[in-house]
Amino acid sequence: MKRTISMLCIAALAGCGGSAGPAPEYPPMPEPETAEGVTVAELPTEPLRDAPVLLEQRSESPIVTVRVVFEAGSGADPTGREGVTALAATLMSEGGAGDRSYAQIVDALYPMAAQLGAQVDREQTVFVGRVHRDHLDAFYEIFRDVLLRPQMSAEDFERVKQQMLSALTLELRGNDDEALGKETLQAMLYEGHPFGHPELGTERALGRLTLDDVRAQRARVLCGGRATIGVAGGYPDGFAARLARDVGQLTSEACVGRSALPEPRASESRIWIVDKPQASSVAVSMGMPIDVERDDEDYPALVLAVAWLGQHRQFVGRLMQSIRERRGMNYGDYAYPEHFEQEGWGVFPLPNIARRQQYFSIWLRPLRPEQAHFGMRLAIAELRNFVENGLDQAELDRIRSYLDGYYALFLQTESRRLGYAIDDAFYGVDRPWLERLRAAWAELTPEQVNAVIRRHIDPARLQIAIVAPDASALADRIASEQPSPIEYPGRTVPPEVLEQDRVVQELRIGVPRERITIVPVARIFAE
Repeated sequence: MKRTISMLCIAALAGCGGSAGPAPEYPPMPEPETAEGVTVAELPTEPLRDAPVLLEQRSESPIVTVRVVFEAGSGADPTGREGVTALAATLMSEGGAGDRSYAQIVDALYPMAAQLGAQVDREQTVFVGRVHRDHLDAFYEIFRDVLLRPQMSAEDFERVKQQMLSALTLELRGNDDEALGKETLQAMLYEGHPFGHPELGTERALGRLTLDDVRAQRARVLCGGRATIGVAGGYPDGFAARLARDVGQLTSEACVGRSALPEPRASESRIWIVDKPQASSVAVSMGMPIDVERDDEDYPALVLAVAWLGQHRQFVGRLMQSIRERRGMNYGDYAYPEHFEQEGWGVFPLPNIARRQQYFSIWLRPLRPEQAHFGMRLAIAELRNFVENGLDQAELDRIRSYLDGYYALFLQTESRRLGYAIDDAFYGVDRPWLERLRAAWAELTPEQVNAVIRRHIDPARLQIAIVAPDASALADRIASEQPSPIEYPGRTVPPEVLEQDRVVQELRIGVPRERITIVPVARIFAE
């Protein structure tokens, strides 16, 4: 579950120089353990840059947008302190800064119609500000204070920690089965890995975090040498350089560079079922780690192919057509070639959730309990067909034509364009993300696309996370491979759909009972 904070201030280092004061002494923190039991401290570490990276996108817009992105997220949480990075960012954003309380900061921002927000993912913590250029000087005074002079009081710490505990236990586990399924899938894909816990952390770790832990983590990872700064709009000369100088002050002896990541160890297919008796529906997430990031030559073909399978919130995808449109089973059925978060209530991907390791995934949301087994089988049948048969020329032409126009809509806002440019810098690509995709798509052949699908997607490695009531009964049905017929009361279904149903209802998923784990909902992300 993404830890997203609205109306917040930029996270900062303790002891960054100037008026921020000297860095206090904090107790050392243990390093995260990898899947092999080796600590991250024993893995190679990247050197810190001498200064932040600065990207400028000048325009005539009267709105000035700022993005400050630190290459540090929950993947940098030390073992036993899961959630500390998100807690640090939240505390700095929802507490006082400089001479102002948080309430005074909100009161000051309101008449400017200014926005300050932040999000934490596995490898990036990003802070976003937007304000009319007429208010930029006053806005930046607040921005700099919260960047360099956060108060981080004990009172604010206890309040924010309780908010995060509630977000984990009451929201994620209690009210958001879709997000819970997605987080459970990532826990499977990255078991024993720094990406294996939500940004919110775990219940036990959050409960025992101290203010010293939070300050120490901020000093370790929210460093100028890990920062990329983007500025867009009609800002005055000298503003971007001033911002870069200020962010460059975020340095101390505690700062460390990014550590290398262990390889994910998910291999043979398995299933985790989160047993949630009060659930009225079933959420299914399935996927596998893949070795394709945005700088990979296979990336454009994989994006196109997976869009054909299940473009987010669009009926162009095969899964959406098969499961929702033809059978009316649920709301949405999508597939993704990399980690995906929806931006707000829209349909476009959130920028600045970049990762050095990615995964392919499918989401089915939600399914009625009596149709869950069949729905899983149908999605797996479509996935196997996708890998075995791929796309023909007509299907390639159809999805290519659609995506060429649809992806152009991703560039509608300056904030989004700025975020994508920062992601390009993260991945080390020298051509803008969408420009590269659209150029590569124009040259692809079905043979090239299908080779990429088979090279990276292997249904035998599929990991499946389910949130469901009566988990034990569902586990027994899946393991027994018993037929799972589906009915359509009150509906007329085409004969070809019924014929496919007769095949799908007996499809072998191939996961024996010993590879199906049931986790009580109260225990998921408890420790």
